[in-house]
Amino acid sequence: MKDGLQPNEQYTPQDVEVVSKQTVFKGFFEMVQFRFKHKRFEGGWSALIDREMFVRGDAAAMLPYDPITDQVVLIEQIRVGALEHSHPCK
Repeated sequence: MKDGLQPNEQYTPQDVEVVSKQTVFKGFFEMVQFRFKHKRFEGGWSALIDREMFVRGDAAAMLPYDPITDQVVLIEQIRVGALEHSHPCK
């Protein structure tokens, strides 16, 4: 794959380029706007993406589980809330 990630590779901070980060609201809570792009599995980089993030403390997650098939649903995708962490897709 030309300049892309291999199937077993993990995204790292080097695979995401934050072009800008701007506080758009700061009151009791804070809202931050990110403009970024990320490496694509098939190679190259994504177009610029704009996302707003509600800044708060720790978050919870849900793991969808189907007891009939005994399967869970896992999706690997970029998450704006994790852009500044070591693994932005986890």
